[in-house]
Formats: sequence, structure tokens, C-alpha cells
Amino acid sequence: MKDLILIIPCHRIPERCLHIKNKPMPICARCFSMLFGYLLIPIGLFLSIEVPLWLSVALAFPLLVDGFTQKWGWRKSNNTIRCVTGFSFGVGQSFFVLSMVKILVGWAT
Repeated sequence: MKDLILIIPCHRIPERCLHIKNKPMPICARCFSMLFGYLLIPIGLFLSIEVPLWLSVALAFPLLVDGFTQKWGWRKSNNTIRCVTGFSFGVGQSFFVLSMVKILVGWAT
């Protein structure tokens, strides 16, 4: 099970990981939050949530801004911002997947 987490593409920099009992988690805060946001897919399917496609894109935007401004050296991010933007991105991707599944299922019937 421990090796399963290693297939997730993540830089695993300890300073950017959340810590439990002073030990860094095996994935960074942003990746963890994105995975946590993906948990909305089964909930969204069960509740049949309708979300406009533009909202999915809008929820991904903060992560892109945070990631690129940090990469370009314009500012330094922190784990709180990484968690918020990662979760937002995960939720946005979940809504996007739900929208695409509904479109594809609609075409199939």
C-alpha cells in the first residue's frame, strides 16, 4: 500500500508537505488537497449535482495562478494557500468530470 502512493506524480518536497507527528506526508499539500477534492465525484454522481462548465474552469484558475507565480519567482506560496488552491482545483476537476460523463451518457442514449 505504501508503494501505491509513489505512483502519484508529485515532487514530495518535505517543506511543501503537510506533517503528521512531525513527519511529512508522502505527497505535497497541493496534491493531497486535489485528491481530497476528487472525493466529490461519487457524491456528485449520487446527488446528481448540476454545475455549469465555466465554474469548473473558474475553480481551476486559482491553482494555476498560485503555481505559476511561484514558479516564476514572483512570490512565495505557503501550505495553506496550496491546500486551498489544490482543493479548489480538485473540486473543479470533479465537476468537469461529472459534466463530461453526463454529456457522454447523453450521447450514448
